[in-house]
Amino acid sequence: MVMNTGWEGRTRAWRLLELIAIADPGDQAFAEAAELAASLPEHDELIVLAARQRLVPALADFLRRVNLLTTVHAGTRQLLRQSLEWNRLKTSLLLTEARTIRDRFQREELSVVFNKGIVLQSSLYDLRGIRSFEDIDLMILPGQRQETAAALTSLGYTPETKYDEVNERLVSISRERKLLFQLYPDHLPHFMRIPAEPGVAYSAIDVAFSLSWYNCAWQVPMEQVLAHPGDVQVSSESDDTLPALAPGYGFLFIVLHLFRESWFENAIRTGNLRLPQFADVYKFWQRYGPAHGGEMRELIDRYSLGPPCAWVCHHTDQLFGSDIVAGLSLTEYCDPAWLTSAGAADGGYLSWEGDMRSRVCQGGVPDLAPTEDPPFGRQARTPVAR
Repeated sequence: MVMNTGWEGRTRAWRLLELIAIADPGDQAFAEAAELAASLPEHDELIVLAARQRLVPALADFLRRVNLLTTVHAGTRQLLRQSLEWNRLKTSLLLTEARTIRDRFQREELSVVFNKGIVLQSSLYDLRGIRSFEDIDLMILPGQRQETAAALTSLGYTPETKYDEVNERLVSISRERKLLFQLYPDHLPHFMRIPAEPGVAYSAIDVAFSLSWYNCAWQVPMEQVLAHPGDVQVSSESDDTLPALAPGYGFLFIVLHLFRESWFENAIRTGNLRLPQFADVYKFWQRYGPAHGGEMRELIDRYSLGPPCAWVCHHTDQLFGSDIVAGLSLTEYCDPAWLTSAGAADGGYLSWEGDMRSRVCQGGVPDLAPTEDPPFGRQARTPVAR
């Protein structure tokens, strides 16, 4: 993997963080990371970068496994250990909450699958408690929105709320925010609850009924997505499972979600793009690509999803040295003008320079310049009759 020049103070730390993001104990990335970590003269830069990327629990677990946690300053070592322990506690509490939701939806005979962090922490990260996530993500049928809202409300969740960090309580979202959910109906506003258990300030439920986003050409019928769900084991001690997306649709979702988070100007300007989002794509391909690559490619072709999948997979390949674009035969969609494009907030198009490594590592907002319509840009914004 070739790093960008000009980052002398952080290149080695960032390289190590990239490896930790994708490493599993005993694999090549883990061994390379262990060798690099042992040669680092100090860890301050590494820990700052890990905090910005929400990788502190993963870093703590890695340093513990390679017997380097004791080489960290005592105060920082305590922070690392507590971050890992707290993330594991939070994951356990959210899993308990997810089981309660699963059971209620089953009793109500509602179609639902769990998604994102609550699933990936098991399917990609082996229940180690190292993947950070903040809420429980559900996917439902569009026609079951009211029934879903009623089921969650019966469990003590309040709709259309957010957590007030200053006053430590739930408050209603703004009228403007409510209108956005009406204008772009692919999610319900968050359902929130203050749990009785200590350790987690709030429980949040994010309910989606689209793999992509409203008002784009790349739509996947949810009836087909939920027709044959899979499941994921969420306990190392029992056969306890949560319903989840089948591998092909699971891959499409994390790719389309990441495209949405990294292509649209409004999302770009939050500066929240993180390394683990691309690590999820990489690890999903490594684990499921060999057995389900043909299924993934068939779904990409069936729903004409080549452009956004190529955009995300190209940048994932550039970050981690993978070969997802080639594996899914997406090279035809890798036009440079498309790969460096973004959707402007005013409905136009923008371009950015550099690569995804610099965008993610440096944080903030890249330089965005107006540009002509890129290939496939209109499909990201406008429904196309099928």
